Amino acid sequence: MKNLKYTLLLVLTMVNKQPAFAQQINSSSEKQNFHSDETVFLSTNATTFVTGETLYYKLNCLKLSNKTPSNVSKIAYVELVDSDKKTVFKNKIYLENTRGQGDYFVPTTIKTGNYKLLGYTNWMLNQTVAPFFQIDIVIINPFQTAENQTAASVAAVNTAAETSTAIPIQITQNDYLKLNLNKKAFTNREQVNVNVATLNEIAKNGNYSFSVRKLEDLPSTKQTSAEEFSKIVSKIEPINKGNKITLPELRGEMISGKITCKNNPNDIQNINIGLSIPGKTFAFKVVKTDKNGNFIFNLDKPYYNSAVNIQVIDDKRSNYTVVLDNTSGVDYSKLNFQPSISLTPALSETLLNRSIASQIENAYYSNKTDSILKTKSINAFYEPIAKEYVLDDYTRFPTLKETAIEIVKEMYYEQKDKKYTLHLRDVSIYTQSPEPALVLIDGLLLQDTNELFEYNMKNISKISVIPGLYYLGPKAFNGIISFTTKTQDFVSKQSGSYILDASVLRPSLKKEYYTPDYTDKSKNERIPDYRYQLLWLPQLTLASNENPISFYTSDVTGTFEITLEGFTDQGIPVSLKDTFEVQ
Repeated sequence: MKNLKYTLLLVLTMVNKQPAFAQQINSSSEKQNFHSDETVFLSTNATTFVTGETLYYKLNCLKLSNKTPSNVSKIAYVELVDSDKKTVFKNKIYLENTRGQGDYFVPTTIKTGNYKLLGYTNWMLNQTVAPFFQIDIVIINPFQTAENQTAASVAAVNTAAETSTAIPIQITQNDYLKLNLNKKAFTNREQVNVNVATLNEIAKNGNYSFSVRKLEDLPSTKQTSAEEFSKIVSKIEPINKGNKITLPELRGEMISGKITCKNNPNDIQNINIGLSIPGKTFAFKVVKTDKNGNFIFNLDKPYYNSAVNIQVIDDKRSNYTVVLDNTSGVDYSKLNFQPSISLTPALSETLLNRSIASQIENAYYSNKTDSILKTKSINAFYEPIAKEYVLDDYTRFPTLKETAIEIVKEMYYEQKDKKYTLHLRDVSIYTQSPEPALVLIDGLLLQDTNELFEYNMKNISKISVIPGLYYLGPKAFNGIISFTTKTQDFVSKQSGSYILDASVLRPSLKKEYYTPDYTDKSKNERIPDYRYQLLWLPQLTLASNENPISFYTSDVTGTFEITLEGFTDQGIPVSLKDTFEVQ
């Protein structure tokens, strides 16, 4: 197993186009140095938030050495950590073309203070230098009691001056892209057109975010730009093999664990383990344990149901116990937080206006909802070769016995010692195997099928069957019988130490964020618009200079800032800013 891990790591370094590393040999074993050439660049729509507002973020997965896209990891993580070094939220991001996005609605339960927004991949956790990207975030909760508010403001008042928007905003351009506005001053609910001019063809192929937001009027911190990030030392250190190596999520997210055996502690190798993620779009996989009883599942597609079911697949399964590994994470002890923020009386009116604006926007949330982007359809692993029986096409029978006899001709059952098993006839083979078939219901593995014989078949939508030998991972099954319920939320009564039902962090769903259309101003004239964030495009595509980015101003007046951040596919950083007025 050790040599296998080293081989995998060597392959990964080749993927990252790193040179081969010299081997170090000692008297006991052969060792080799490996490097993790991966980092992330995280950008957000702001660094200061009032409860009721939304934090938007965009993540680029890059090679640490040259900032070009890194294709090693398919999963990234974003965490918000408070000054007590406790996780406020953690999102799992499924990377598409090395990029990901997400958001966090700041609730009224969160306290005023300084926070860290962290971005990283599992592969980065092996690094000792710059292991993760950090953004200092300020959150202000105007609903806190006066005592809590005072406690959060105890630091010197000068701190606010150092971190606030006293920092001059510079209009920036570069040799690759340029921001062109149709004008510099607008009225409320007026259309703004921004053309992103390509000055160099290299910039057309890149990974950018685009934000339009009112300039901060509360204490804030400066966000690291792509250009500043690219200047950070790109030192790649060997992985310290004295510690456990955190494997990269190369093909997709990984779910790992371990089994123990009650009767024989050594009987834990080459045991089949099944993973079910049930639901409308389900996953089912089988792997074998190593000599230490460890197992790892790789999910190469994004599944969004948080409920997972892991079972030992063995005749003596009741002898085993299944546990999941603790997920790898960041060492919070190394985080350094900004000094406590200062909320002076001079900020009370500004804070009141921000708080009222967020409450009004949330009151009209039903009129301004974001759109969850449709996820790619994932077919069941046995499609399209399965034969389907849609039960509404036949005369309905209430029991499985009747359904097997009258409708699904390939399926039959056997009963022994009050235990039922389901089988399939394979007409292509003269001698039939006595082994039962693999039975799934909504993607959930059922090793004890007795409860199906008590289940009302009127709740079943269809039955899919594949007779004959079917190889799934390391195990061969004598056919597959898959039941699909009408609601696709079947709950099994099976239990035991060999079964583990757990809730696992799922990838965040991608969204298209709301922006109003005031072409017909009378259409929404009675709906107030107090957006401080006018536009957030986490995935900006520069397909053509002829199509400007269009959006509308809100009922909020003041100076608004346009920010474009990202990297070209060749690793060149692009950071652009511009401003306009709403009067």
